[in-house]
Amino acid sequence: MADYHGKIRGHLQIGGSTIPGEYILPKVIGRFMADYPEVKVSLKIGDTRQVTDEIISGDLEFGIVGARMKNRKLVQQEVATDKLRLVVSADHQWADHKRISLKNLLTEPFIVRERGSGTLQALLDSLADAGHKSGALNIVAEMGSTTAVIQGIKNKVGLSVLSALAVQEELQAGNLSALPVTGLNLQRSFYLTMNKQRTLSPLCKAFFEYLK
Repeated sequence: MADYHGKIRGHLQIGGSTIPGEYILPKVIGRFMADYPEVKVSLKIGDTRQVTDEIISGDLEFGIVGARMKNRKLVQQEVATDKLRLVVSADHQWADHKRISLKNLLTEPFIVRERGSGTLQALLDSLADAGHKSGALNIVAEMGSTTAVIQGIKNKVGLSVLSALAVQEELQAGNLSALPVTGLNLQRSFYLTMNKQRTLSPLCKAFFEYLK
């Protein structure tokens, strides 16, 4: 009915994995709601696995996540790219380096995100492309959020590979240093993800067009 009358209103339930959910979607949602003041938005943030599970179950209409999922119930479309970087504390021996070799990276204590994280999956895919398994990393800790990983780096637990978006403020403040890794492709994509069997609401269609 709303579609027929050309009105954009209602409640939109969106999912976002950590990076798009915390650093990309809030900006888009704010602009969208300014143009469509009769819209209410619920944004649920979790790791990629959690978000896609809720899209499949129907709890979320769609989401943006940081990895491609091998599930025939999902449709995914690339909407943005992201640069991952090796992140170290400001007083780490590599802090002033321009880049680090993959060989040297594999010897350092490393912090990973939890299983189901798009950031972790992107890192594992990049390692596989370079001929290495996840066991090649010297993993000393697994943490359930990007914020926890950042705190772990600052407190000398280890180093990690994170989105440049997630550490932008820490880099500007001089608390962390980020650098590329020679021999490791650290660019990844974000994917608009929806249930193949679900008919999109007029509100969801309007948001898609706005997002594009």
